[in-house]
Amino acid sequence: MAKTQNPTLYLTELDVTRLEGIASRAGTAELDEMLDALLARAAIVSPDAIPKDVVTMNSRVVCTLEGEPAPREWTLAYPDDADLSAGRLSVLSPIGQALLGARAGKTVDYRLPNGSAQRVTIVSIAFQPEASGQFTL
Repeated sequence: MAKTQNPTLYLTELDVTRLEGIASRAGTAELDEMLDALLARAAIVSPDAIPKDVVTMNSRVVCTLEGEPAPREWTLAYPDDADLSAGRLSVLSPIGQALLGARAGKTVDYRLPNGSAQRVTIVSIAFQPEASGQFTL
């Protein structure tokens, strides 16, 4: 696991291990490339060292989408637990990939499957497992 000198995002060791497991089971080149790109720009830290303003797996975030007046609240979920109607956003979705490891107050860009560019601002992190001492959630 390589660490970057000026990381644009942070990931916990446990999140990386779980994501690598998902990629390994899926066995698709697309998922492997997504994970490689994520890891290339991430600082990987122990769960107790993750900054409290970073979106980790199972974090509940309040976000605003560009062009929408009302904020949305999502929980970043592993694919098997994702349910958009319940506000559980898959980490493998374009927006989920953009949110993982980003910090509160930041605006991140992502592309929808149709190629159109989107932008989301992380207003706040309503819940982060690591900040609550839940290092294995």
